[in-house]
Amino acid sequence: MPTPTESRRALVERILAIQHRAHKAFHRHMRRRTDGLPLTFPKLAVLGLISERPGLTVSELARRFMGAKSNISEMVERLCREGLLEKRTDEADQRLTRIHLTDGGRELLKEFWARHVAAAQEMLTGLSDEQLASVAQSLEVLAEALNESNSGGGED
Repeated sequence: MPTPTESRRALVERILAIQHRAHKAFHRHMRRRTDGLPLTFPKLAVLGLISERPGLTVSELARRFMGAKSNISEMVERLCREGLLEKRTDEADQRLTRIHLTDGGRELLKEFWARHVAAAQEMLTGLSDEQLASVAQSLEVLAEALNESNSGGGED
């Protein structure tokens, strides 16, 4: 008979396996739904973060993505050339350059989000309203537990 620790470990491994399978399936479906949008997932991540936190610097972006500043800087430059981001000098500290979404960037994120929601609705049509509510509640519990365990590590 497994010990309580072994049972808990087995459940955690099951959660990780389920999360991995669900993520892969969702990712495959999303790729099909977002064909034609000029977005890669790294670009989407940068646009999404700037949407949530307008005015970050390249250094702040690099820290959040745990990436090399030069790589993030190149991506920001590319997104600026594509008209999705713009750089602005910080009014309080002229040495800093802050990054913001352009109207084009906001529109592209809006279009992506609409397709994202439509894809999720398609993929989840086999679930009843009660099952969807149960999944949502379970994910909220998981997200809260993860946020609490990471609360000492700074912002996401």
